[in-house]
Amino acid sequence: MIKIILSLLLLLSIVFAETNAKQRSADQTYLTYPEWFLVFSPEEYAYHLKENPSYTFDYIGHIEEFWSAYAAMYKKTLEKEYSFNRGYHVMIMTIGVSTTVEYLVKYFYGHAIAQFVALTQTHGRVSEQNYGAKVAQEYVDFIKNRPWYEFDFGKRFVGIYKENSFFGKDFLRKMERKEALSVEYGVKYLYAKVIAYFTEVGYEKAVPLTQVVLVKQNHITTAEFPRYDKFKDSSLEYAKEGYDFKTIAGNDGNTTILYSLLGTRENLSDFHCMLRQPIVSNLKYERCINDIRINKLGAFLREKNLQITDRFLPTSHGVKLEHIFDF
Repeated sequence: MIKIILSLLLLLSIVFAETNAKQRSADQTYLTYPEWFLVFSPEEYAYHLKENPSYTFDYIGHIEEFWSAYAAMYKKTLEKEYSFNRGYHVMIMTIGVSTTVEYLVKYFYGHAIAQFVALTQTHGRVSEQNYGAKVAQEYVDFIKNRPWYEFDFGKRFVGIYKENSFFGKDFLRKMERKEALSVEYGVKYLYAKVIAYFTEVGYEKAVPLTQVVLVKQNHITTAEFPRYDKFKDSSLEYAKEGYDFKTIAGNDGNTTILYSLLGTRENLSDFHCMLRQPIVSNLKYERCINDIRINKLGAFLREKNLQITDRFLPTSHGVKLEHIFDF
């Protein structure tokens, strides 16, 4: 039944999808936040797996954060009286429901089976745990700039058996991890193939560039920034060179754009946030989500001492510019 519902949602999202690459509607800066939360959540998961077993991850907390973020962003689009973006809402529901199902399965499996088998573990982490943590990080690095369904789950499935010995210390735990990772990568491999097929049939090929109009000392220039994760890097680079933003993806300077920051609660205390979310794997930190007018973005990026780092969490003395949601 779940597969049927997800397939119907996917088909509806294809029917209602907006595909204009150069000009994207202003509401999408808000609606992309729950979509990008499903990048931030796996990134936190990869961070967690480096030193902790998977069953200790707060799957329920992340489910709650996803749906509460979606509700907050939808409310914001209503306040701004944006038209209802059917295709985007259906897409969010699709990925939200599928992730909720995945996280619930992992939660119940972890507490019913994995945690029990882990009691037999007496020699530290097994190699399969390290392999799972490595793949989790590879997945995050990939989906920051490419669609998740293009990730090679098949290669990682084979790697479970090529890169880990069959026998070894804590044999039961090794077998449990092999079984869990095999099911996860196998299901995702098949689901990704289905999503990739329907996406190719129903959508125009995504253009990985955003058209940006910039102004510096009354000189106007047009540039194409990379989309997704790298958009923030280009934005910060141009802002530090003295440029201000005039339009982004066809949206003028008075349009608001969303951004997210990561830092300790203390370091973020001076920032206004429309939404704050705790980093459940390290409660010293939180995520701050706020919006700003496009024509004020350059000054904001220049004036604030923001970090761009490959680390999931910034140093305890800094604030990380996590993302700018480029519609």
